[in-house]
Amino acid sequence: MLLATGIAFGGVALFAPAVASAGGFTKVTPSTLKYEGIRYWRKKASEAKIGSVGTKMTPVAGKNYFQKKQDAPSGIYDVTIDARTTISSSNANSWGVSAGASNVEGGITHTSNYKGTLTAYKMRIDLGNSRGDLRYETNRHNSHLKALEDEGSRGRLVSAVWILIAGNESKDECYSGDLTVTNGVWKVSTTASGCSSNSWTIAPGSIIAYEMVKVDKWDNHELSERPSCSSGYSYETRTSPATPMDRCKKVTYDYTSVKCKLLVTDKAKNWYVSAKSGRDVCKSKKGKPNKSVKCSKSSYSYVSQSGKDTCKKAKETYKDPYCPVGYDYDKKSTSNSGVDQCYLRGIDSLKPDSQDGF
Repeated sequence: MLLATGIAFGGVALFAPAVASAGGFTKVTPSTLKYEGIRYWRKKASEAKIGSVGTKMTPVAGKNYFQKKQDAPSGIYDVTIDARTTISSSNANSWGVSAGASNVEGGITHTSNYKGTLTAYKMRIDLGNSRGDLRYETNRHNSHLKALEDEGSRGRLVSAVWILIAGNESKDECYSGDLTVTNGVWKVSTTASGCSSNSWTIAPGSIIAYEMVKVDKWDNHELSERPSCSSGYSYETRTSPATPMDRCKKVTYDYTSVKCKLLVTDKAKNWYVSAKSGRDVCKSKKGKPNKSVKCSKSSYSYVSQSGKDTCKKAKETYKDPYCPVGYDYDKKSTSNSGVDQCYLRGIDSLKPDSQDGF
């Protein structure tokens, strides 16, 4: 399979002012592509990798376009094909694109002389909140979410691209599957049967148009998690108005020995502690009756054990619970049986970008 790439002639890409009814596309210009009444962006299409985050640029002189800031995280999105149309190579050449970049996995060599029919596929990520969808996965990858949030009102995600392919698989499912991005190179792995390959490496030059989406609504409590404690600490819920924040507690013990419980008239050198089942006893070297034993330090608790008994004193240390990176801590949460909560400001909904500025 050959994936198409942009071809420049004499350093300038050639485009027709407009192409009517080009295999299902009702309008094609250097800045827009129209299909079934929907317009898609074309300017800087090679940078508009699916799933990537960036900024919508709105120059005073010129058409709007997507400026990529960050590629999609690796291996998280599911992509599907929801539209396709065929075009002639002559129409493609008039737009400044032609079959010229190979599918890396297939090892097909470079050719700029392809004369057959080209197929344009619309590859998209669902905007929903299920695993593999754009909203769901962006909310769960903090660096990607933050990159989008940092761009403010101009922040955009690429949710769909039109890719130009020299060749035609028997079914659209051959180009649907898991999207993997590695060092800016992205490929789709499919489990569909009857395909000539189970993975396609998509060359940036194959992208002839793209769709941008923006955040329709943010939700300060989009995701919630229970705070965590460091290893060795246990979680302790607190509900007092004076100390509303939960805490993490770690208990360690200091140990000391036991000694004979003697009278002031007893000579210590004549007595010794003898281990026995149950509580140890103090025995006399002179044959006197046994005496009891006690802890050698005050405020320690006596511990009976096999072998010689011991005494211990608990020491409690405390730390604050912590949230996952990017989450805000809420110490006054009234949900979850009084346990504090971690909340993430995330995407509540996405919507396609406005159809203007083409």
